[in-house]
Amino acid sequence: MDNVPVNANGPAAEGRHAGRPVDEAHHNTPRGKKKPKNLKYILMAAVVSIALLLVLLGGWMLYRSSMGAHIDGNKYQAVFFTNGQVYFGKLEKLSGGYFKLNDIFYLQAKADAADASGNPQETSTQQNSDVELIKLGSEVHGPDDEMIISKDQVLFFENLKKDGTVSQSITNFKNPK
Repeated sequence: MDNVPVNANGPAAEGRHAGRPVDEAHHNTPRGKKKPKNLKYILMAAVVSIALLLVLLGGWMLYRSSMGAHIDGNKYQAVFFTNGQVYFGKLEKLSGGYFKLNDIFYLQAKADAADASGNPQETSTQQNSDVELIKLGSEVHGPDDEMIISKDQVLFFENLKKDGTVSQSITNFKNPK
């Protein structure tokens, strides 16, 4: 057998490192993992991202609570729906984008105020005395005096003055003389 000299560093030493000493500390670092060149910019980007997230979260919370913040619990509210209906009652904000309306009333044209065609929609141009305030609950289907309303169905609401016509009518209904 012929004696062939074997390089002690193995076959890899014959390529790139042939004839040069191998730096073991550099040779053992995992490939593809480099230290960030500028840690300051990464930290700044993280701080800006967190600040932006906090601003967006605060804005979202303010948007969700702003509509309910204007409800005066000591007054009645007129709630105007997207379908044109209007109800009067005590409004409160629920979680999840819902409102609850209690002590509910609505306006209805008086039976004798309808025109010859019997269409109550056409009586809206007549005087206020041709409408009456009706307490919810006496209808054929017998609803409870409570509504759970999706915020998406509310066009707007108004707090009613205590000396307004609707508020006075509700007071008179509750305290007949």
